[in-house]
Amino acid sequence: MQWTNFLCPLIALQASLSAAGGTHAKRGSETNATLLAYGQNSSAYPIAYGLSDGLLYIAQDPENTAADLTPMTWDLPSITDECWIVNGTFVNGTRAGSLYIRPESDNCLGVLPFAQAEGLNGVVTGFGLFASQLVYNNDTQLEAQFWASKTDNEDVYKLVWVEDSSQIASESFPVVVKASEDST
Repeated sequence: MQWTNFLCPLIALQASLSAAGGTHAKRGSETNATLLAYGQNSSAYPIAYGLSDGLLYIAQDPENTAADLTPMTWDLPSITDECWIVNGTFVNGTRAGSLYIRPESDNCLGVLPFAQAEGLNGVVTGFGLFASQLVYNNDTQLEAQFWASKTDNEDVYKLVWVEDSSQIASESFPVVVKASEDST
């Protein structure tokens, strides 16, 4: 898969830099964090919420009104936590719901209240932080198959989960989703 060629060297580099640094501090869960996407066309673009559809977007400007976006903060469990559910909150403090993968919407990622996402056959549990990177635990291994899919708005990409390389839309690219320690 293309994402493996992109992701494996990044993980190896991160591991070698961590080992060379001497002391190691285990990262735990984070609250009120900002999720950022790093990829070919998005260098530290925030993950924003689509007000019209409840899906997540990678956007240079998370307050892009033309794309109907609003910024969010996230409560992110560590992979060592018992509960692997990522919860989002609007910047005004209103809880939005849980991160989910929605198979019937081309595996787009979105946010819905937990019970509502499960009713839509969405994948809600299994997300957590490995160091600062958001990953998914499929019960056998950690995966990070996040992709950015082009939209009609400039510098706005739909955040999707790609399990099969045949599902990759043209002009899409893999992204690494990381949590920032300082919320914006």
